[in-house]
Amino acid sequence: MKWSFIIIVLQLLVGCQSNDGYVIKGELAGAPENEWIYLMDVDQHQYYDSVQLHDGRFEFRGKVNLPELRKIIFYKDPTRRVYGWANILCIPVYVENSEILVSIPFAEMPSKLAKKVPVSLCIEGSGVHDLYQGYIQQIEPLNLKFDGVFDQYRQVYYRGKGSEQDVIKCVKEMDMLRDSIYHCGVDFIRKHGDSPVATYVVNKLAVERYGREEAQRVLELFPSQVRTGEMGEQLEKKLIGKPLYVHDMMPDFLVMDINSNEKKLSECVHKGRYTLVELWASWCGPCRHDIPHLKETYKRFHEKGFDIVSVSIDDEMDKWKSAVSREGMEWTQVCGAKGVKYGKECMQAFGVNAVPSGFLIDPQGKVIDVAARGGWLNMKLIELFGE
Repeated sequence: MKWSFIIIVLQLLVGCQSNDGYVIKGELAGAPENEWIYLMDVDQHQYYDSVQLHDGRFEFRGKVNLPELRKIIFYKDPTRRVYGWANILCIPVYVENSEILVSIPFAEMPSKLAKKVPVSLCIEGSGVHDLYQGYIQQIEPLNLKFDGVFDQYRQVYYRGKGSEQDVIKCVKEMDMLRDSIYHCGVDFIRKHGDSPVATYVVNKLAVERYGREEAQRVLELFPSQVRTGEMGEQLEKKLIGKPLYVHDMMPDFLVMDINSNEKKLSECVHKGRYTLVELWASWCGPCRHDIPHLKETYKRFHEKGFDIVSVSIDDEMDKWKSAVSREGMEWTQVCGAKGVKYGKECMQAFGVNAVPSGFLIDPQGKVIDVAARGGWLNMKLIELFGE
């Protein structure tokens, strides 16, 4: 009797421990037998678990300190785990310590290129995921409409299949949609600031477009217990810890001109004029593709008070100088100071992770636009200088 009692107690303890974590049970009807499926972080840098599919079923187990967004990943081609997004199938799931059920026909499992959540996807057992899914459903129509207008914009701007009025119409509509998406996010934080999903929303806000004061206002929407709790430091970093916001002074650092002379970036930006500081690289296809458009914009507005300073993030100076020579750009060209891995430093200063990126600087040296490219740049210059 004594040993029976001990065994029963141990079984109860084991049961309690298993319920303390999460169990994700999945059913992918029609999935290939014995293929591997993975539980990963959102950026696909960390593997949390991996199992083989049997009869379309899988099961992940573990424990999280706080609910967090993860992805269930299936690689159609396991040799291409970084590229070929159409071959990477993924299901975002907010994981919390509960039993979570995930089901969808394998043939309808979305790829990384998918822009809509399949209606056949069913995720049950996570209240946090329900809240996340509600937010996604709210902004999905806006995102889809934005993508549609952006496709029109590419046709009329880059392929020349429309007038300047058509370009500006597209730009204004995209800005309105972007503002609507932003305000949906802020409203979600106002209502659900105590939810882990609010942290996800913060990462999507692009609050730097709206200025530091706005970023502080959004931070204060979170309950005080959240701001001072475990997530507080991360929220502050995401909202008010960005390197650059609209209305900030332009960042300044050493650069090198085409003759290998060192100077400060501020010495290249003339006071009293509007200046586009454009980050680019000789190896960047979209950067090179934009140069003919920049030439047209420069010719059109330069005499009215507009300049451009192109800041290359190239590490190989010879390739940079060769590209400058071939492209024949008339405006100021600078690159990193000698001996400095400049690309990373420059991008950190401007708070971006990709090129091309454009920043419009006003005559007093303040940033007035952190996304000054293409039709957006031309629309702003027309507002400033007229037709």
